[in-house]
This record gives sequence, C-alpha cells and structure tokens, in this order.
Amino acid sequence: MSGRLLVVGLATSLDRYAWLPTFTAGTINRPTEVLARAGGKGLNAARAAAGLGVEVRSIALIGGETGRTVKALGHPSDVRFLDSGAETRQCLCLLDAAGVLTEIYEPVRPVPPEVWPSVRSAVADELAAADLLALSGRVPPGLGDHVLAELVDLAHAAGVPVIVDSDGPALAAAVRRGPTVVKVNEAEAAAVTGGGPAGLRALGARSVVVTGGATGARYLGQDGRELVVTHDAIDGAIPVGSGDAFLAGFAAQWLLDPADHGTALRVAAAAARANARHLPAGDITGETVRSELPAVRVS
Repeated sequence: MSGRLLVVGLATSLDRYAWLPTFTAGTINRPTEVLARAGGKGLNAARAAAGLGVEVRSIALIGGETGRTVKALGHPSDVRFLDSGAETRQCLCLLDAAGVLTEIYEPVRPVPPEVWPSVRSAVADELAAADLLALSGRVPPGLGDHVLAELVDLAHAAGVPVIVDSDGPALAAAVRRGPTVVKVNEAEAAAVTGGGPAGLRALGARSVVVTGGATGARYLGQDGRELVVTHDAIDGAIPVGSGDAFLAGFAAQWLLDPADHGTALRVAAAAARANARHLPAGDITGETVRSELPAVRVS
C-alpha cells in the first residue's frame, strides 16, 4: 500500500461488545462472549484502514481511568494518545442470536478548551509525514466549533489532502475551509445544508460523498461529475462502524490513485459491506473487501 494515512479522532471511546442468546429488557441477560476495544469513529476507521494494509498513524484524545484502559488495550494502527482532561466515554453493543442489535452509547464528555493547542500542535507535527488526513468523528463539547476548520487549514498549508467525516456546526465550519472530500451520511448532510452533496459543495467542499447505508451513496466531484453507488442487500447487516469502514476503504484507494474517485467509491462501499457482516467494528481485510466488490456498482 502506498502512502501514509493520518487519522484524527477527538471522541474516542471504550467500546464493549456482548453476544447473547437472547436479550430482554428488564431482566438479567447473560452474554456468552464479551470483548473490549479501543474505539470511537477515528480509531474504528484507523483499524479498518490498517486491516487493508494502509500505513496508519492516529491521534486520539483519551482521559481518566477509561482512557487508560483504552490505551492499554492496544490498536493495530500507530496511535499518539493525548490527554483530554475528561473521562473517556464507554459504548456498549449487544447482539443476540437472532441478529437483533441494541446499542447504548454514553455522551461525549466536555473537554477543557486549553487542551486544544496540544492537539493542534500534534496534528501539525504528524502532517509532515502524512499523505492524507482524515478527520473522523464529532468534536467534544468545550473545544469549539472552529477546531476541525483549523485542522483543514493546517492540512492545506502542509499540502496534504484532507477528508472530513463529522457532524453539526463543527462540520459546517470545516466545510467552509474547502476540504478535499467531505464524507457524511444523509442525516449529517441534511443537518448542515438541508440537502445532499450539492449543498455541501456550495458551502465549500471540493468533493462530497453522502452515504445512505443500504441505499448506497451519492458523489459530487469538484468538476461537477456525479456518481451513484448501489449495492446488493445484505441479510442481517450490522451497521456499527460501517461508515468508518467506508472512510477507510475510500482513503486506502485514494492513496493508490487520488484521481480515480469512482474506484475509491467502489472499494469504500465494499469495505462497508465487509464490516456489516459481523461485530466488532473495523475488522476487515483486503480479502474480505475484495469478496464484496462484485456486489457494488458505480454509475
């Protein structure tokens, strides 16, 4: 794999997965298997990219006892952990034998604004060795809506392409700085512009991908080119982390050929499909992604 991917995730979590014969609210439920992972969108995307053979460097904010647990768990990418000054959240995914998924996610805790200069400095340092920057996940309360926009500016100054996958006011501010690609889902796009790819392009993004889960994705390029991604249905699909896998697949192919967004979209959708086959999130490989390519169409 050619090139190095830098993934920045500001809303890290300790992800816990439990597999149960059945799950019934209001009773005692006993899982047959449990697993703890360093997670959140940034580390999930980095894990998926590493599984595809990409050289990945990650920056992740962690704090408190939970943050120390996240760090001790390890990660397949090379992670630079920074102290958030706030307890890292925990997220729980319960999957029963019938394929019913229950998710319980703690809110992202506020991070003191004085943490931001150290994050900004770390990203500036790491950009010197990066070929592509991915800003993945939401911004914790307290840091301000400007922070992703500042990181887009840093990437531009370093001559490094940047992909933004976030939401809310921080996403809107980052889009106005003209990131190379904005990759969001339909709800995230609608919350910023009330519409799809065209609204984000008008706001400042050079190229836009809006994903729709089972319905595929829509792309609008800097040159006005429009592409539609469709794929076959997956029975019992598990969506946790599939958007992060989509980002990883797109980035992996981008590093091979930055000019071919059509192929990048096809690989991205295949990566999302591979991720949706099972838990935990982000466990994909080049082989599992290649096996999904025949089910994906870009037109």
